[in-house]
Order: sequence, then structure tokens, then C-alpha cells
Amino acid sequence: MKDRIINEFINLVKLAAPSKNERKVADYVTSKLISLGYKPYEDNAGQAIDGNTGNIICKIKGDSSKDKIMLMAHMDCVLPCDGIKPVIGDVYIESDKTTILGSDDLSGVAAMLEIATTRANGELNAGDIYLVFTVAEEIGLLGAKELDLSKIDVDYAYVLDSGGEIGTASISAPSHISFNTTITGKAAHAGMEPEKGINAIVVASKAIAQMDIGRIDEETTCNIGIIKGGLAKNIVCESVFIEGEVRSRDEKKLENVYEKIVKILKDTVKENQATIEIKMIREYSSFLIEEDADVLLKFKKACEVAKMPFSTEHGGGGSDTNIVCTKGIKALNISTGMDKVHSVNERIKIDDLHKIAYLLKNIVSLT
Repeated sequence: MKDRIINEFINLVKLAAPSKNERKVADYVTSKLISLGYKPYEDNAGQAIDGNTGNIICKIKGDSSKDKIMLMAHMDCVLPCDGIKPVIGDVYIESDKTTILGSDDLSGVAAMLEIATTRANGELNAGDIYLVFTVAEEIGLLGAKELDLSKIDVDYAYVLDSGGEIGTASISAPSHISFNTTITGKAAHAGMEPEKGINAIVVASKAIAQMDIGRIDEETTCNIGIIKGGLAKNIVCESVFIEGEVRSRDEKKLENVYEKIVKILKDTVKENQATIEIKMIREYSSFLIEEDADVLLKFKKACEVAKMPFSTEHGGGGSDTNIVCTKGIKALNISTGMDKVHSVNERIKIDDLHKIAYLLKNIVSLT
């Protein structure tokens, strides 16, 4: 099994799959599942999000006396992901440092295909398993948002999209809102009559200087990630665009931080005789899995059977888990061992690919 999942992973990461362009990976996954005797299908998520691929869903019929489980991973990767050349060392698989590796989240995809293979070979006694491979996770969980979970009858779900030691589960993650702001001042010649202008960059700077940016508390963060504007150095800047975000596992804190930002922006703009437009987008909502939830107890038991350390953590980012939980299915985000993701230093331990597949086998086979 170890060589098989490594080979599967290597094959997958060589297929470029930026968000909204996951066709190569989707076709690979679909072909593999069909060759194993399954009947995967593709939904309409691609059309809905203006991508070239939908989510791939596959039901594997099993023992009706066992729990029905959904396994989920996303097929897209962040840039740069074109021409990935995996380098296999003694301990890690890495990229050649010119691209990301793609273990986020093709390690999860490879592990799910290993479960499908093991089940097809008659080596695994399990209940119904739904394999769901989503698109456009990296740019806002778009595929998961379009997923029709009313067609997927499961007791709970495991999303394979986290780092850390195998056996680690994220039991919570924050809500996330983003905001786009355009501050408009007044253009003027910077050398001849600057006093006739209203510099939008200056106005934006005054506002940002008053904001709490970074970690606000253990549950809450805030960031200004993009600021751009201006036409030339000799023109008083008329317009500035700002993009930021707020995250918190506490909804009240989330609202309070965002409302404070809005007040700062509006007050500063008014004081400087500029104008402002603000747009807020709720990207996703938080989730929290209770200590006595079946999905967590089953994961803990599977770790014990597999003789792997069990641990939980509170996540700071979003994943398809947020969407699944919001839609009414209890889900855990579990580690596949991915490390240093979203960078050209991304890597994964060879042994962790084996471990996550073995742990999944225990999860789905437990009663």
C-alpha cells in the first residue's frame, strides 16, 4: 500500500490544478474511480463559479450496519503550481523549489483514492463511503459552497486538509468576513497646486493607523492585505482601494471588530472631506465540534486502534469543513501531514502518506 499511495501522490502533483482549472486532476480521479468499478459523477459547481470543473462525488456502497461517512479533499492548488517536479528524498517529498508541491491538498486526494482502491480489492469492510473532491477551495471554498449535501446521506464527515502530526484534528475554525473599500479624494497637480487636492493615500493611511491589525486575541485576527491607488508621483492621489479581513471564532467579536473598522474609515474620510464606498462579504461561518460528538469520538478511537497520537486544535483559517458544518453535517478537519504549504518549501513526509491512509482505513471500518 505504501508504494501505491506514493505513486498516486506523485502522479497527482504533476498535474497542474490552479483554482477554477482543476480539469486534469478531476479527469484523473474520475478515471481511477471508474477503473475500480465505481460510478463517480461531476456536479454543476464549475458552471456556477465560472470554472472548468465541478466537484467529483462518488458513493461506495458498504455495510449498512456501519456508519455512513463522507471523506473530502480539494483538488485545486495555489500558485505557482505549473510544472511541479516532486523530489523524493529519504524522509520527505518536496518540490524542486520553483513551485509549490501540492500536498495541500493532493495528499488528501491520494489518501481517498487509496481507500477506494483498498475497498475495491475487498480489503476493507466499511459502511457507505462518499468521496467528495471539491474545486476552488483555495479562493473561497467555492466548490464546497455549491455542493448539494442533500444528495449525500452520511452520519458525519472528515475533511483531509490540515497540517501537523497525523492524528491531529481541528475541532473549530473562525468565521471570516472580508471587506473592500474605495476612498475617493480629489486629484490635483502635486507640484503646482497640491493644496487643491485631497490625497486618498493620506486619508487611507490615517484610517489604517487607528486600526487594530494582527492578532487581537486568541480567537480574533484582523488584516489589511491589499492597498493600491494613484496614477503618478506628480498627481495628488484621487482614489485608493483597500482590501482586508476579520476572522473570529466568536461572532460578537467578529461584528465588533468589523464595526470599529467601518467607523474609523467613515470618520476619517469625513474629517478629510473625502468619500468612501465599503462592501462586506461573509466568506464563511465558524464551526465548533463538541468533545462528546460522535465524529470526534470515532476519530479518537481510530487513532487508538492505529496506535497514533490523538490531539485536537483550534484552527485559525477556513476550509471546506466550515461549509460542511454550516450545512448541517458534523465534520472534522484532519491532518495529512502537509508542511510549509503555500510556499516553494512545501513538503510532506513519505511515511505520513502511508499513515493517513492507514488511519482513514481504521476510521471507515469502525462500527
